[in-house]
Amino acid sequence: AMARAGVCVLLAAVAGFAFWLLPGVSFVQAPQRQIEPAVVAGAAVVASVPLGADAFVYKGKEYFDVFYGIEPLAWATCGFAIVYYGALLKNSAQKYNKPASLSPPPKIGGFRGKEVENSEPNYKA
Repeated sequence: AMARAGVCVLLAAVAGFAFWLLPGVSFVQAPQRQIEPAVVAGAAVVASVPLGADAFVYKGKEYFDVFYGIEPLAWATCGFAIVYYGALLKNSAQKYNKPASLSPPPKIGGFRGKEVENSEPNYKA
């Protein structure tokens, strides 16, 4: 049974390699369509027309909707949620993100330049 499985895997690999070698036989390309220049020009004109500003008129004067059509209670709830969860995240980061050590790292010896460390001649000489 084990030898048969190896033969099946080998045949599948050979078949896959053969299909890989055949260029574009398994996929048929769609025919190319010509788009009329008038259609392209019309689409460009429609795309360049500015959209409405979602303003409304009250007693003959035009006002802009500063809430973007969303209820003020929804804005307040969203603002509260942002502030609340931001504070929650900040507090948890401050509580659980402790530094590894509060003491400064130990000093071992003084400063030695690159020339001394690598036994190179002084660049000023």
